Amino acid sequence: MTKLLSSKGKRELPSPSYRKTVLGIVVAVVALFIILLNLFSHVFSVVQYYGNGMEPTLHNNQILIIRKTNRVGPGDMVACYFNNKVLVRRVICEGGNSISIDETGAIKINNELLDEPYVEAPSLGQCNISFPYTVSVGRYFVMGDNREIAMDSRLSEIGTISADRILGKIILVIG
Repeated sequence: MTKLLSSKGKRELPSPSYRKTVLGIVVAVVALFIILLNLFSHVFSVVQYYGNGMEPTLHNNQILIIRKTNRVGPGDMVACYFNNKVLVRRVICEGGNSISIDETGAIKINNELLDEPYVEAPSLGQCNISFPYTVSVGRYFVMGDNREIAMDSRLSEIGTISADRILGKIILVIG
């Protein structure tokens, strides 16, 4: 703070209106910080994506903003917990539905062909389950967009994802 000197060389205190303005700014900054902290601890989450299982949609080292929810549906990109890590994949179908994937990678949900404009090269990829596969109620069948290499629900080691393991829906990609 700059020292204010009177004509006699003595230090003068800032005016009450100046102090009120500074105090108001400090209170506003602290309030904003508290609001943002609450939003990002209860409503949103920020994660860094690693890997290439979601290419071409996502690329290694991108930052993802996630809205915390377990209300997701087919086509949504979600972050979920698997082996104490965050796995980012796309919901293909919900519980109660039957999924089939043929050797060319074409997916049918309840015998209807799934339109997937986000997939560049359909592929059966890594798969050790049998089709048709019925997804249990309360669970989600998820797959990476890079079907050739993505590890996802097609592997029994990962399997379908329960709603309580879903961190949230990807709402923004940075980078």
